[in-house]
Amino acid sequence: MSTLFAGGSAAILPAPDICPLPCCLHFVPDYCHAALAGLQREVPPEQIRFFSGQREGGRRWVQPKEVNPKEASTHQMTISKSKAEPGGQRPQSPLSSVRWNAGSSSSGALLADHLSEELRIAREEATDLIDFGSIQIDGRQERNPSRKLSGSEEIAVNWPWHGTRRHYEIDPQRIVYQDSAILAYDKEPGIPSQQTPSDGYNNLFAALYRYMKKVGGRDPYVALHHRLDQDTSGIMIFALDRSANRRLGSAFEHHQAVKDYLAWVSGIPRLDEWMSREDIGRKAGHYCVCPRGQGKPAETAFKVLHRCPEEDRSLLLARPETGRTHQIRLHLAAAHHTILGDRIYGGRSAARLFLHALRLTVPHPITGSELIITAPVPLDWPEPHGVVLSS
Repeated sequence: MSTLFAGGSAAILPAPDICPLPCCLHFVPDYCHAALAGLQREVPPEQIRFFSGQREGGRRWVQPKEVNPKEASTHQMTISKSKAEPGGQRPQSPLSSVRWNAGSSSSGALLADHLSEELRIAREEATDLIDFGSIQIDGRQERNPSRKLSGSEEIAVNWPWHGTRRHYEIDPQRIVYQDSAILAYDKEPGIPSQQTPSDGYNNLFAALYRYMKKVGGRDPYVALHHRLDQDTSGIMIFALDRSANRRLGSAFEHHQAVKDYLAWVSGIPRLDEWMSREDIGRKAGHYCVCPRGQGKPAETAFKVLHRCPEEDRSLLLARPETGRTHQIRLHLAAAHHTILGDRIYGGRSAARLFLHALRLTVPHPITGSELIITAPVPLDWPEPHGVVLSS
């Protein structure tokens, strides 16, 4: 353990050998938030930059180095407003991102050098954050540490919660279909479909690109037209050819792709089949169902496959007719049958989110013939581990 002194207060932080973040950014909700290169010593306040505790409902940035008052607005880091509460205030939560305007004094500087200076971290750590996909310039991810700044850019740092550890690669055994035009993969739960603002490495799209490059020996073409929630497992399909990509995209756009999901839910539905037609909208930054006409249209067909009254749970087949974010989860929550393990929408506690993309039916983008791709029922699911579905 090591002690960090900041503004007269002391916060006990983990030693670097158990530090979850290689850039040594530590989140201390009740004390301070600091970014510094080492924690094996007591660091004087004038040598660090940190977010102080709550002051009148919002965090205040403490800036040790002297800044020209005329340029203060270009150097002051602020917490991202993307998760702000109504009225512009954020709830008390650990630091997730910082952003600032580069300023004219940074004109001509390399991005990695600028980050190293502004964040008080080593250049190698700044380069690692850039390569990891944690840096955005003017709202777009930037992966080039040698990019020269003009001084007018808005720079955002999205701190990776688990550091820049590169832990995910695809399992070739989970490729359930592949030809020269497309590839289908049985996605693991807990893995994002594509890059997140703080992590451009540990996601299925990036890992599949690396795999295809490794086996093909050249830069591959990989494209996707649909996503699964991070905690949802099951079928995802990718185009490996430009012409196939256009036709695959057209199939999803014109609702020619049929997606079937399995979901274990709480309760015993009264009906064997039903259709949910509540709109999907947003309220206070969260997705929610709303009356028709007040959000985006959404329809999901549900069918009961198995009832377990002794455990007050049921296995359902869900077929979304539209593709709204969290559509199945929201429609089931609105029907008072939340998915087991759905922490967002009030599901019963479980080891994982019990939602699985079981089957995808789509016209083959080259031959036009119907292609039915199925992912096995996950082994960590309750019995039954096999289901028989009609078309």
